[in-house]
Amino acid sequence: MAAVDAPRSSGTRRALIIGLPLAALAAAAFLALGRDERPAPRARLASAEPSEEAVPQERDEPPAEPPTPPPAPASAAAPESEAADKDPEARVLDRMRAALTTDPAEVLRLDDAASRDFGDSPRAAERGQIRVRALVRLDRIGEARSLAEDLVDRHPDDPAAKSAAAYMGIHPRPRGPSR
Repeated sequence: MAAVDAPRSSGTRRALIIGLPLAALAAAAFLALGRDERPAPRARLASAEPSEEAVPQERDEPPAEPPTPPPAPASAAAPESEAADKDPEARVLDRMRAALTTDPAEVLRLDDAASRDFGDSPRAAERGQIRVRALVRLDRIGEARSLAEDLVDRHPDDPAAKSAAAYMGIHPRPRGPSR
């Protein structure tokens, strides 16, 4: 019993006096900050079909069918095909876009033929933009850059020419007097 009644050293007493409240404070902070205010995630995803408990239905009634949309008019797809028939340059542009990823050399052949057939049409800049991309795919970067610069010079307000210039990293010179 003498060991129990023995006085403790001041260092041990000081450690207990300071350490116990700090440990209690740390435990309280851990518990307070450890709680997550967000709701717990659900273990399973809700199914696409509502369960029988969620949607009470009488067994005598058949399930409600969603209304069927009216059939699309046959003329809805017709304007696109009619427009392509009336505008052969649109067909050429579609073929150029389709060939761009698979056969860039075909894009150049199609553009050469379209340039002979349609000349400097309103869609010339769009043809040029596709040609720039085909030249890049063929690693003819110098030609592509020169063509993009030429497109911006000939068609400064055309979005296709601006797109070709941006694709090649060309910054068009501002128009108007220099300062």
